[in-house]
Amino acid sequence: MSNIQQKRLDCGLCIITEIVPGIKTAAFNWGVRAGVATNKHDGDSVLLAELIQRGAGGLSAKEHNNALDSLGIRRQVSCGIEFFQVSAVMLGTHLTQGIPLLGAYLLNPTLPESDLDACKSLCLQSINSIDDNPSQQAGIALNKHHLPSPFNRSAYGVTDVIESATIGRLQNVYQQHFVPNDSILVVAGDVDHNQIIDTVSELVDSWNGNKTDIPSTSTVDRGVHWIKQDTSQVHICFAIDGPNISDSNSILEAVAISVFGGATSGRLFTQVRQRRSLCYSVSAQYAASKERSLIRMHAGTTPERANETIQVCLEQLAELRNGISADELARTIQRLKSRTVMRGESTTARASALWGDQYALGKTRSLQDRLEEIEGVTLENVNNWLKYRDYGELTLVYIGPEDLNLDDKILQLNTL
Repeated sequence: MSNIQQKRLDCGLCIITEIVPGIKTAAFNWGVRAGVATNKHDGDSVLLAELIQRGAGGLSAKEHNNALDSLGIRRQVSCGIEFFQVSAVMLGTHLTQGIPLLGAYLLNPTLPESDLDACKSLCLQSINSIDDNPSQQAGIALNKHHLPSPFNRSAYGVTDVIESATIGRLQNVYQQHFVPNDSILVVAGDVDHNQIIDTVSELVDSWNGNKTDIPSTSTVDRGVHWIKQDTSQVHICFAIDGPNISDSNSILEAVAISVFGGATSGRLFTQVRQRRSLCYSVSAQYAASKERSLIRMHAGTTPERANETIQVCLEQLAELRNGISADELARTIQRLKSRTVMRGESTTARASALWGDQYALGKTRSLQDRLEEIEGVTLENVNNWLKYRDYGELTLVYIGPEDLNLDDKILQLNTL
């Protein structure tokens, strides 16, 4: 029998469990499709992430927190772009007690109006903190310009929306979007599948409601964007579209981008930082998803070296279309396999991986499935993919004291 089991309840909730042998802990990840992209007012779900922690399941905030702490449960409530998630780690023996307490965040929060102002203050502080982190600020701006609305929103929300929120508006968001359709619950580690099903089924017996589609536009604002900031550094972010996770070329892209910028042996680090000393940090990452997958690059440098840093980064990306070497492939395969195995020893990482697979692929993959996928990559397949890879339209955002006056030709990756 497979260590991974799945059941979809009548209400629409999909439950996935995986037994991780030799582990005494269990990781819990429950998500509903109620992220900021679902909000009419950009940021209501961010406020809800704070407010639902102010009492749930008929308990006050103190009583609820004490009950979780008494079981040694580490937990987190987070709001993303599409999904709102409750995650936790606990001893497997505490699951039957912990699941009802954690589920209460999503199923039966108090949402006290008396705590709304305090939650607003916390959210506004988080928004203001972005000004002190130009790297993060550039990343948020990159999403805003590269992705279509509303998937280009920040997971922090918007100041005026946070300030104008009312308890009635938040209760309406909760009722509309915290529904079982599209919701996924994963528990990995020391688990008993049937016990989990019985516990959760009782919890969600009266949970109902239907999902609502997220209206999206096809309009994007790509190209070059400068954010003026009086600083001695320049933070540069790039984005191009990548294959979605269901695409058979996704694993080839993952290998290629890992060769390009996924480690200190990668081309970006070697060519931009080590050989030319153009920047103090540089990296690239392939963020594969169900839709709107991206390749993101980041570099931190000085105003004097910013133009050359951009030029060399884009030249290296264009050069990648000429293929990778056998040595680069071998190193990358070993690195990806090692990372996969090490993450397989973490119940939190396994729960996250299973959750992402179910959402993006509609199915789960075992640790062995992932290793076989990596081992099946050949040099010929990677290089054939890169040879005909169309980079599409690039977005470049930089934060610094001066306009770099970049030539538009620098963005034509397919012709460099």
